[in-house]
Amino acid sequence: MNFNRDELEAPEWINPDFLKEVLEFNGELTSVTIHDYKTSPATVVGEHFASIMFRANIRYSTATSENQQCSVIIKGMPVAEGLKKDFIAQDTLDFFGTEIFMYSKVLNDCQEILKSAGYPETLVAKILYYSSEPRKVLVFEDLRELGYSLLPRVLPNDQDAEMIFSKLGQYHAAVFKMENEGRKDLRVKGTFLYLPNVGDFPIFRHGISFLHETVQTLPGFEEIADKLGKITSDMLLKKCKESIFTPGAYNVLNHGDYSIKNLMYKTDDKDVVTQAVLIDFQICHWGSPAYDLYFMASLIPYKRREKLFKLYFDTFIDVLVKSGYRGTLPTYDLLQQELKSNQHLDLCFLATLTAFMTTDKNEIKEQMEEVMQSEELLRKYYKTPQYISFIKESLPILLKEGVLDKIISAS
Repeated sequence: MNFNRDELEAPEWINPDFLKEVLEFNGELTSVTIHDYKTSPATVVGEHFASIMFRANIRYSTATSENQQCSVIIKGMPVAEGLKKDFIAQDTLDFFGTEIFMYSKVLNDCQEILKSAGYPETLVAKILYYSSEPRKVLVFEDLRELGYSLLPRVLPNDQDAEMIFSKLGQYHAAVFKMENEGRKDLRVKGTFLYLPNVGDFPIFRHGISFLHETVQTLPGFEEIADKLGKITSDMLLKKCKESIFTPGAYNVLNHGDYSIKNLMYKTDDKDVVTQAVLIDFQICHWGSPAYDLYFMASLIPYKRREKLFKLYFDTFIDVLVKSGYRGTLPTYDLLQQELKSNQHLDLCFLATLTAFMTTDKNEIKEQMEEVMQSEELLRKYYKTPQYISFIKESLPILLKEGVLDKIISAS
């Protein structure tokens, strides 16, 4: 496997003293003695970026039990000099502070709301430990040991997508209910668009031009190529940034990075997804639900979207009603209004995320830090058959909907 270079060797602070602190943190275990442990990379190249992650297999004893074993996932700040460290060290977004807040203050309450509404399935991985000092770190139960894995496909099939959008509807409903019933701490601002220097990162600086280059090679796409050639990254990012500062017709605490790689799945012996849990809550964002919906829809063909958006919304309403929410319920018309007014996000994600997400991780040979800084390496993701197939279906619809013209005229 091709592992991230900065995850080949665990840092010195992952040691017996730290692991003892982790296992005793929530009070379920006491008087822990660490006998031995083994660390290894928790992910491979292409699965994540803004952290370092390790798996620790631990053999331990307590005062009441001998020779126990467990496996945990340790998520820490990048320490190697370079783009990853620079990306997460900037002070506009507190990636780890946000995730600690979500797991310590929000997600358990979400789980209780869902259980009260008849949705007992696990929403997120159990957190075992978190700390801001002397370093920012989170430790989770190892979902792999519980039978979860990443999606065994590059693109979600119909059943996968239904599970994914239903799960999003559950989460959005829970945070919507919490905020509307008095929680005042959920209006955090996040997403990569919140970074003041987002346009400096090559994928956002060059994505729209790489998309344009590819479309120029497609027969019959001359009008689209002409319009894309008039859209600069600054124009597109400006329009998208407006979205995160404009309240929606109704708002939720968006996951902010809701891709298929930020869920883990249980499948049956036929690879049918039976359960899914959400992971990675570093850039949550209070705003229109259109953000998360378009983020995930960047991998969903248009012909399947309407059904999935409706499933998402029906799940959202079902959770609110069954959990006893007594406020005004949003309507599906309001959601459609939000999707319509935020279609520029669709183009932004198509020009950036989709190029990576349609690439099989087994085909990613370079370190992501190198890819993110190299125009040459980036450009090849826009030439794959999977990506070309996707944009050939998507762009004519964006043209027909007037999305390209709206971005051009807004400049």
